[in-house]
Amino acid sequence: MTSMNRLVLVVLVSAAAAATTAACSSDPQIEARAHLANGDAYTNQQKLKEAVIEYRNAVKLVPRSAEAHYKLARAYSQTDQPERAYESYMRAADLDATNVDALVSAGTLLLVTGEYREARATAERALKADPRSTQAHILLGNALSGLNDSSRALKQIEQAIHLDPTYAPAWTSLGAIRFHSGLRPQAESAFRKAVALSPRSADARIALANYEWASGDTKAAERTLTDAMTIDPDNPDVHRALALLFLTTDRAPQAEAHFKALAGTAPGKLALADFYVGTKRAEAARPILDDVAETGSKTDKRAALLRLASIEYEGGRRPEAHRIVDTLLTEQPRDLDARNAKARMLLDDGKIDDAVAQAREAIKMDSNSAPAHYTLALASIARNDAVQAEQELQKVVRLNPRAAAAQMHLARLQLSAGNASAALESAERAVEARPEDAAAAVLVARSLRAQGDFNGAQAELAARIAKQPRAAVLHSELGWVLLGRRNLAAARRSFEEALRLAPASTDARTGLVTLDLAEGKKERAQANLDEWSQQSPKDTGLRLLNARVAMMSGRFDAAEQILRGVIASDPGRLEAYDLLGRMYVGRGDIDRALTEYQALSARTPSAAGPRTMVGMIHEAKGRRDAAVAEYERVLADNPKSGVAANNLAWIRVEQGRIDDAIQLAGLAIERLKDRPEPHDTLGWAYYRQGSIARAVQEFSRALELSPDNPTYHYHLGLAQLKAGNVQRGRASLARAIDLKPDATLAADVNRALSEAATNR
Repeated sequence: MTSMNRLVLVVLVSAAAAATTAACSSDPQIEARAHLANGDAYTNQQKLKEAVIEYRNAVKLVPRSAEAHYKLARAYSQTDQPERAYESYMRAADLDATNVDALVSAGTLLLVTGEYREARATAERALKADPRSTQAHILLGNALSGLNDSSRALKQIEQAIHLDPTYAPAWTSLGAIRFHSGLRPQAESAFRKAVALSPRSADARIALANYEWASGDTKAAERTLTDAMTIDPDNPDVHRALALLFLTTDRAPQAEAHFKALAGTAPGKLALADFYVGTKRAEAARPILDDVAETGSKTDKRAALLRLASIEYEGGRRPEAHRIVDTLLTEQPRDLDARNAKARMLLDDGKIDDAVAQAREAIKMDSNSAPAHYTLALASIARNDAVQAEQELQKVVRLNPRAAAAQMHLARLQLSAGNASAALESAERAVEARPEDAAAAVLVARSLRAQGDFNGAQAELAARIAKQPRAAVLHSELGWVLLGRRNLAAARRSFEEALRLAPASTDARTGLVTLDLAEGKKERAQANLDEWSQQSPKDTGLRLLNARVAMMSGRFDAAEQILRGVIASDPGRLEAYDLLGRMYVGRGDIDRALTEYQALSARTPSAAGPRTMVGMIHEAKGRRDAAVAEYERVLADNPKSGVAANNLAWIRVEQGRIDDAIQLAGLAIERLKDRPEPHDTLGWAYYRQGSIARAVQEFSRALELSPDNPTYHYHLGLAQLKAGNVQRGRASLARAIDLKPDATLAADVNRALSEAATNR
């Protein structure tokens, strides 16, 4: 062969090879395989973003490849993209009906978002593909019972702990996982089926235990978890669940061993340290945190240092705590946890404005940060800005329904605003998150009492006391309920039991003093106060109670002396200013009352209450223009201030500005739910407008809420006469006089009846 022939042969061979290569590179199946292999390699190296790119390239090349969609779904899950993961899992399952794991994974994502019906349908598809799939049975059980995803629940619980770290039993809130579908028997059957199919599966038993726990059967849950521990002694999920369960049942010493079992990793060590801090053993936590701060990853190190700062702060070493947090913020100014920790420390230092600034900065960094909103709420409470506080607390409970501390604060604010129905709802949610918390149960009873449901409140407390007989707050609240029912002897027994359990309880002491005064035993009330004052001479709550009794006994000089002493020693105790103002109003010393409330307004410029009282005093002195100006200023700063809106509405009626009055009274009704006053105001506006049917409706509602108010009967009588219902009108007016046999009222009633007769 000549050299030329050899050259031609080489060219032909090269061309053939190139053609073959070109043919291969244009085959999408082969290219997709290469991308999948690259994606697998990146996944093994934990380079998940790169893996996602490779798997997406494979899907583009072979869109009907179940394998490509499935691997992409898993990569999306690992990079925290649940919506995309769900779509890819379902696409993989549609292309390959036998891929049970894709269906179970998709169904689990549906559980997290509360889509229980869809999760149930997905579980049933998985079981159709493999009736013996343990994970599919677990998914079906969770979907049927409506249990939230347990890992998400635990994250919310842990966040709730950080919101209120003083409440160690927050660790126990797994029982707050609620049922939605009501198909409990079928759910239990699915969980037990999973255990039967895979008796050596710890996951199956954990799922069954979660169900039993959420159903309130903690003993059964403990047995199931103990069985799981026998099967898999090193399973961290079993240790974690048992640790929480033992805390639920007040067996912290038994929980400790399981937290220790988790301490092989840095997150486990942090959990053990949190356990020690929550159970008041901060010094046991310190060496663990020191170890993580020295040997952990950068993230774990910062988490440990934040916990150490908290220990330093609680131990009274506040400068050191601030130094640690400031160092962390200098290194990473956008560290949300450090920023929020700084805000909480400033709040505890009494630097409220600085705390607000830090909390707002944290919210700018992450508007969905429940801890940041909670800190801002606490600072707003400290500022007496109830409107801002309620707004922030509503955001917290929307972001984390298990944040019981936020629910309880919210209930207290709603009770103070007269919104008993909303307070009851918030209190009940707090009880769901903290089933064993007596303070949450008291809020439920107090909300029922505010609604006039004394039977419900008493039943709630009796059931609680049967479980927690040594909870003083329950006995004290029962005393108030019994006092409201006029069962004075039983009320006294309850208050005395509360004091036996908690000798310094201000609430129980107040109850006993109130009982003594109700029975006309002023000397005994004062004797008790004198004895308690000797025991606790610096107790500000007791001093304020003493001032109240002095006022009720007509000893105004003594009351004033006590209150002035409280203001001198504790200038931030706003209740003292309020009591002074009320005392002066009661004595007719309006000018001095005005001075006290103006001083209180200056101390709490964002609080609506004192400024509203200033407006009321102006109104009482006949200075209508000054009253209107004050009410308008209150509403400008606090647009939802119900009392100011109601009072201004009444003035607007008298001024003939009926449309403004109706709008303001409607706002007052919205804010002062379950209060009769704004309904009476709105009724009067409608009456003056000539909308008599609406007036009758509002006056009737006011009487539903306050059946023995003579003014409301009088107004309703006027409206009924105007509507032509003479018989009903006469009855309402007669009832008004029965309740208030007053000459002026009698003259007004006779005049109204005379006018009605003339008009007929």
